[in-house]
Amino acid sequence: MKTRTAVAVAIMSVVFGTGLFASPRKAMTCSLTNKTVKKCCCTKKEGKLYCTLAKKTIESCCCTPAVTKATSN
Repeated sequence: MKTRTAVAVAIMSVVFGTGLFASPRKAMTCSLTNKTVKKCCCTKKEGKLYCTLAKKTIESCCCTPAVTKATSN
């Protein structure tokens, strides 16, 4: 019984951790170039993470959810 629970918890962690049930993001911003893109600009290149916009190898993903600018009245 404990094994089944442990397996279920592990599966749930992977599913929710990878964002399989997350709503799709409308836009992302590359923190290296400040450009807004529809999908993440990071790819794997030669076993390392690579930003296609900045054209450089990076340690971690440089994309963040795009923030909409608030309008003042």
